[in-house]
Amino acid sequence: MHDTPERPELHGDDDDAPMTLLAVNQGYRLYRGEDLLNDMLFGRGAYPFKVKCYVFESIYGLRRFLGDETPATSFWHINPDIVDRLRNENLLIEIFSPDG
Repeated sequence: MHDTPERPELHGDDDDAPMTLLAVNQGYRLYRGEDLLNDMLFGRGAYPFKVKCYVFESIYGLRRFLGDETPATSFWHINPDIVDRLRNENLLIEIFSPDG
């Protein structure tokens, strides 16, 4: 599990979403909720649940968000088909990041 920086400006009315993804250039990374990954992938346990997805316009915005010490490659990669399933089931909350 990753010790991710707390970003209060990215918490809003969707705090009931126990999982958070980061998206850039059609690539998705698991930011929070690693303990629920198997439930989401296999559709069991706590699933279905809402998933927040912060969308960045560029890798530079994602790097600003994560900081210099945390490479994006240190997070689990999530297959875009899984994200499409979440979107089709109305479980994906896409938020365009204020960091761009």
